[in-house]
Amino acid sequence: MAQRVTTLDHDAATRAGRVRGAIVALYARAARNWQYAPAEIARGLRDARQLHSRERRFVSEAVHGLVRLRRRLAFALGAAEGAAEPSPDALYLAWLRGEGGDARIIADELLRLGHRAERLDDAVARIAAVADPVQRLGIEHSFPGWLVARFVAQLGEAQASAFLAASNVRAPLHARANRLKIDRDALAARLAREGVESHPLELVPDGLELLSHQNVYALEAFREGLFELQDAASQLVAEAVAPPPRGRVLDLCAGAGGKTLHLAALLAGSGRITACDVTADKLEELRKRARRAGISNVEAKTITREGTLALGGPFDRVLCDAPCTGSGVMRRNPEARWRLGPGDLEELPRVQLGILHRAAPEVRAGGRLIYATCSVLAAENDAVVAAFLEANQDFERVLLKEILGSARALAIGDGDVLRTSPARQGTDGFFCAVMRRR
Repeated sequence: MAQRVTTLDHDAATRAGRVRGAIVALYARAARNWQYAPAEIARGLRDARQLHSRERRFVSEAVHGLVRLRRRLAFALGAAEGAAEPSPDALYLAWLRGEGGDARIIADELLRLGHRAERLDDAVARIAAVADPVQRLGIEHSFPGWLVARFVAQLGEAQASAFLAASNVRAPLHARANRLKIDRDALAARLAREGVESHPLELVPDGLELLSHQNVYALEAFREGLFELQDAASQLVAEAVAPPPRGRVLDLCAGAGGKTLHLAALLAGSGRITACDVTADKLEELRKRARRAGISNVEAKTITREGTLALGGPFDRVLCDAPCTGSGVMRRNPEARWRLGPGDLEELPRVQLGILHRAAPEVRAGGRLIYATCSVLAAENDAVVAAFLEANQDFERVLLKEILGSARALAIGDGDVLRTSPARQGTDGFFCAVMRRR
């Protein structure tokens, strides 16, 4: 190892050391509490001023790779299931070997840390030899067993494996043209002039996939409010809401307002949208985004988790984009698989059903209640809708094909509801069901 380092110039060797140190330290900070991992990683990258921009990108990629693949990497290093996880340094070396790092240097370093590099070479065969399908898929795709069991029970082994594999692939970058200011083709031409290559998304009329790797928030087109970053599946939810011309819309769980802004664009600046959330900071971000987008028909209101809403209803459309496990967006939030536990899947459906019950009185007669999650788990989706309809006989289903047409509804779901997946459509995993008040 020492002889190899002497063949590098001093600056390069120092840089490699500090990059590795930053990766190991950041992963260790994230793993202390998965609840705060995204904030810890973002803060660590922001504070790593000693790193060049390309080094910072590599550190980000490596840390997220370790978070995503920690179970598989630990198994590859020879750690027994349920035993203490290997050191962050060893996990990083195993990840680096998989990314094409120098095998000889990595072998020497692993040996110094008490691991045999040969274990990495036979990891695939050892994983394939695991008899239990839930354990095997959990190791192969690096997901906790309880969550894998849910996916296998719902999807079957083959489809569950495809979904888990797709959830480990880096998510594409989708943008939505702000039709209040520009159409999709004109936006693509504008982005090209700013050095960003893109191509249109088939599933949504305003969507582009951005292919260039650069900071889109620094683009003039973004600062002018010509587009928002929004996955195609999220854009589809707003289309399922289908706000009527000059309609009144309530977005009950608006967050920072991605779907709120899309609904405002679909209304072409007419009508009125009331956007609510329990977090004031998110609503302040929504107001900033609305100003940038040139939107004036959105009112943001902070609400409490309990109590009467008193929002001035009834409304033509009420959207409940409910809090959920986020099982459909784990390619974007890999730490969620380690943060969640079986208890969350017991508690969240009760919360989701409570939100629907709270929203129902805000829907006018003949109006629609739209329930959406970024989850693919039936316990949070179909089961919640069924329980709501059973308890609220004055509501009935509206099939997605009645809103978007049969061909399109079948491309993004089963014709009845929106049901997307990174494995099927290449989008985030979303669910959306529409109900009408009789």
